[in-house]
Amino acid sequence: MLPINGMPVIEIISRQLYYYGFNKVAVSLGHLSDIVKLFLESKSQSSGMPEFEYFTEFKSLGTSGPIKAISPQDENFLVINGDILTSINLLDFMEKHSQSGAILSLSARKANYELPFGSLTIDSENFITNFEEKPKFELLDNIGIYIYSKRVLDYIHKDEHIDVNQLVERLLERKQKIFAYINKGPYYWVDIGTHADYDKVNNDFDKIKDQFPFLNNKREEAH
Repeated sequence: MLPINGMPVIEIISRQLYYYGFNKVAVSLGHLSDIVKLFLESKSQSSGMPEFEYFTEFKSLGTSGPIKAISPQDENFLVINGDILTSINLLDFMEKHSQSGAILSLSARKANYELPFGSLTIDSENFITNFEEKPKFELLDNIGIYIYSKRVLDYIHKDEHIDVNQLVERLLERKQKIFAYINKGPYYWVDIGTHADYDKVNNDFDKIKDQFPFLNNKREEAH
């Protein structure tokens, strides 16, 4: 419910989903669920907003557990964390997932990191064999946007608390295909998990708002 440029994040995400052709959105709610539901219902008849249905978690089910309870009927369905602001193309993500035949797809980004200290390599007797000052390396980050195949519901137990990383481990153990969607961009992405991130988004918004055409109530046709 935190506002970005005057609009709550959950409304921005909802308008984004509608823009990309997602007409129905299921919202998993926990803390202050009545307030969030009341807000979305007040917006549900507005232009550029999808239809909503709601599921309230009376106990924490993690990031993947609610999927089993909601039990979507579509063959493939998109899941997005409620604290993410991104301009990633969700239609392209859906198309790449469908082409992959994977049971689950994770959206990922390449990120560069630098260790703040020197890194040592040692041998079996603790003698140093290499010293690298503040090494840099590249990793693929999970950015909190997923596409599930309906088949994945068979791997989540009813009322089970399970996070997406645990689900990925379970699927890999069962030899299931999981796809990494790497959008080369450029695109904007931030997880609004700290006060600093929240302040940064609001400060950035005038510079990045052109990347969010769905806020103009225009719509891209789903394929």
